[in-house]
Amino acid sequence: LREALRSKDGPMKVATTRFAVRAKRPNVEQTRDYVHGGLLSEINDINGSQEALKQQIASAEETLHRLLKNKERLQQDIAIKKKSIQIDEQQSLRLKKTLTRRGIRP
Repeated sequence: LREALRSKDGPMKVATTRFAVRAKRPNVEQTRDYVHGGLLSEINDINGSQEALKQQIASAEETLHRLLKNKERLQQDIAIKKKSIQIDEQQSLRLKKTLTRRGIRP
């Protein structure tokens, strides 16, 4: 998405430069003809595309942030569960040893 946003910079510079050069032509009335309208339309279209891409980037970054928080939460949950399993195994082993010493088959 960021690359797509950067790819819009060149066309935007070209369109705005053409528009500025056209507006500064000497001895020509500033007219609002088909070309003028086309340049404005092109600039507005590119600007709209850039804004849409910026919104998509912000949304993607927000989603990434949420996913990373979820990953961290899940990793903590897994660590707790592993510790619980380890404790259960230790207690089971102790109980098994105790029962074996007393002559009871577990």
